[in-house]
Amino acid sequence: MPTAHYERVRRFMEQAGQDTPSALTIPDEHTRLLRARLILEEALETVHALGVEVQLGGQSVTFEECSFAAQGDTDLAGVVDGCADISVVTIGTLIAFGVDDDPVLREVDEANLRKFGPGGYTRDDGKWIKPPDWHPPDIKRVIGL
Repeated sequence: MPTAHYERVRRFMEQAGQDTPSALTIPDEHTRLLRARLILEEALETVHALGVEVQLGGQSVTFEECSFAAQGDTDLAGVVDGCADISVVTIGTLIAFGVDDDPVLREVDEANLRKFGPGGYTRDDGKWIKPPDWHPPDIKRVIGL
């Protein structure tokens, strides 16, 4: 049975017009590229927030400088393993910082669902863009800062 977090994320994806299949599937190229961009964008934001600069060949790397191309076959088991590993290391990072995950996930999920107000739209690459009056999750309040 899916967790409450899973259900909130599924609801967000449905409202953003993204597919949420109920059976095992390999998504189309457009969806795979969107998921790859979203994963890397969030990963790099987190790494930078840790005070760490990512470099490639001695040059600093930002998300905006990255390009994406779908090449090769999709390894479904590898995707599932990678997503689980990302979840483990991100929740582990919260643990390392002494932060309970449930209130933070709830705050972020609710902020994401608020993105469907007037003025929100889907970008050409499939990412949902928040409306102008959207306000971000109040993480400082949730963690007691």
